[in-house]
Amino acid sequence: MGPAVQEDCLQEVIAMNIELKHEIQEKLSEIAKDSNLPLEKACEFILDQFARVEGGRIYVGTWREGNGLMFLIQWPFLTGLLKISGDELSKMGVR
Repeated sequence: MGPAVQEDCLQEVIAMNIELKHEIQEKLSEIAKDSNLPLEKACEFILDQFARVEGGRIYVGTWREGNGLMFLIQWPFLTGLLKISGDELSKMGVR
């Protein structure tokens, strides 16, 4: 598994900004703190595993009572696993 981690680290990284409601940021901050991760890194891991693990999708449709759209978030079927080297952990500020 070591080489796969190194290959992932060599891929191009794209930065993005997202807006979160305060209560969502607080919950994600708790998750990050419990994992000894910076908030941004915890969010990165969550999104990474949602996209990589089989089964994660977003479905969209309309509903009779409104003129907007509804979104159904389907979470992946399996638990994701990330292995991060000690060097990479140091770079992200994780002990």
